[in-house]
Amino acid sequence: MKALKIQLINVSIGYMSETIIEDLSLDIMEGEFTGIFGPNGAGKTTLLCAVNGLARIPAGKVFINGEAFNILNENALRRKIGYVPQHFEIDAKLPVISEEVILMGRYGKMGCLRFVGNVEKNLMRELASLLEINHLLRKPFGQLSGGEKKRVLIARALMQEPEIMLLDEIFAWLDRDMASSFTKAIRDVHKTKNLTTLIVSHNIETIYKLCSRVIWMEEGKIVFDGSREDFMKRIRIYDGLN
Repeated sequence: MKALKIQLINVSIGYMSETIIEDLSLDIMEGEFTGIFGPNGAGKTTLLCAVNGLARIPAGKVFINGEAFNILNENALRRKIGYVPQHFEIDAKLPVISEEVILMGRYGKMGCLRFVGNVEKNLMRELASLLEINHLLRKPFGQLSGGEKKRVLIARALMQEPEIMLLDEIFAWLDRDMASSFTKAIRDVHKTKNLTTLIVSHNIETIYKLCSRVIWMEEGKIVFDGSREDFMKRIRIYDGLN
């Protein structure tokens, strides 16, 4: 029987006078690959921030593995969650190679000394092989293509050996061929690492190929939560398609 991995109960989040998420409740089971779909401003990225403890939540509760975020456990819970944001840039002129960016994901477990040993190096090599980025490890991160950067950032998130992976619009600006290759890599990572994955995407094809469950958000609320097959039926009706 699958365990309840993520639970949001009556969560509301706002900035200044604007409400982003209102009274939202959600259960995500262990091993699910869930797509978060919706227009700009629907609250999709804010939902990911709520799950990983990066959003201030004035109302409601967020639970990871049955444990609610609080000031005493937030760092420990956050280490269970890998997060790949939509935007992560390093100045192309800075001499930071991809290998160093990947190792940043281990800092939370390495402690203040941040000594890179065989455990870290072996894990990095494993992830580089899984994501097919061995040839990028010694290249400057700032000079990589968009798709290459995203693979490196996924490896960076996986370096902390998370149980949950949050992916925010990682397919944005990829051409069709690169998106196809990337889809396989994401699917392999989810399966190989036994992850519970949430992906924010505007791309219906991405949602269909990767996700077994889809959550559709509009104006900070969930307007649909169901299987990808039911989602496709709903989106056809929404778009006026036959």
